[in-house]
Parts: sequence; C-alpha cells; structure tokens
Amino acid sequence: AYIEWFEPFTSAPDRHHGLYKLSRSLRGGEKVASIVPLANIVRSVHLMPNFGAVVPREWTSDTV
Repeated sequence: AYIEWFEPFTSAPDRHHGLYKLSRSLRGGEKVASIVPLANIVRSVHLMPNFGAVVPREWTSDTV
C-alpha cells in the first residue's frame, strides 16, 4: 500500500468542530511517503478535507 504520512495529532481537538487537524509530514518540502506491505497495516483511517466555505462544483467522486 502507498502511504502518505502525517504529523502526530495536536494535544486537543479543534474547538469549533471537535475534530483533530492533521498536517502532512514534509521532508525538504516534499511529502513523506512509504510503500508498506498490507500485512503490516493494523487499521485504516478516514480523513475529511478542509473544503473551506464552498466545495468546488466541478469536484465529483470521479475527479477527486
């Protein structure tokens, strides 16, 4: 599996929505990623993007 890594959670969730905000791990300005054997994956995670005020109308399940 191709894995893009993120920094550890902050100590407290966001006060507005109660969710933890993540930021990508970067090395030299580039995303940190790895190829990991499926047997090594313990659990998955679902991340929600920060869309801002409006989700672009041209985004569909086929284009994003």
